[in-house]
Amino acid sequence: MELQAKKIGERVRQLRIRRNMTQKELAELLHVTDKAVSKWERGLNFPELSLMEPLATALDTTVINLLSLEDASN
Repeated sequence: MELQAKKIGERVRQLRIRRNMTQKELAELLHVTDKAVSKWERGLNFPELSLMEPLATALDTTVINLLSLEDASN
């Protein structure tokens, strides 16, 4: 589970950076704190299930890609 959290966190970080977005900007879009985004990116915890679709939309991706269920290049 810890490995999966780190993998998802890294995917969130990569996609956020690709969109030239700060943790604070992403947090504001999702109505969470930048500390929450930081914890996701460090693999310390997961985003709430209710945030997965808005998070994917904010990062211009799909939930499947966000959860690392397909290659990031797809």
